[in-house]
Amino acid sequence: MDKFFNMITIAENKQYSLKVDITKNRAFLKINGFWRNKEDIPGYLQDWDEALNKLTKDFTLFTDAREMVIHPGDVRDVHSKAQEKIIKAGVKKVAELHKTSVAEMQLDSVSSESGMPKKNFNDKQEALNWLDA
Repeated sequence: MDKFFNMITIAENKQYSLKVDITKNRAFLKINGFWRNKEDIPGYLQDWDEALNKLTKDFTLFTDAREMVIHPGDVRDVHSKAQEKIIKAGVKKVAELHKTSVAEMQLDSVSSESGMPKKNFNDKQEALNWLDA
């Protein structure tokens, strides 16, 4: 059981976890390791559809990319499609937590193309505080 009573788990697998906190109107994405190709993440976009249906306009997103390894082109396209959905659904701001600059650069590139309103962090609590502000 999640430690937060209002947390709904949308997906939890080897590649990622996606959860939604209805009370905070916030999504939590954790990206794990290396996604070889889009076949590694067959339900990713559908999982985002389900998560976004539980959130309302001006929601926030916390992305934990500390364990992410750089992704190939077809996976980058999936990230891009997910960001389009997130922006269209009315995201207010996105905090991304990073450990490696290579993954950060890749995600920054996708975000700048999509217009995602995000800020990078190295400290989890600082990121959550910024989302709450």
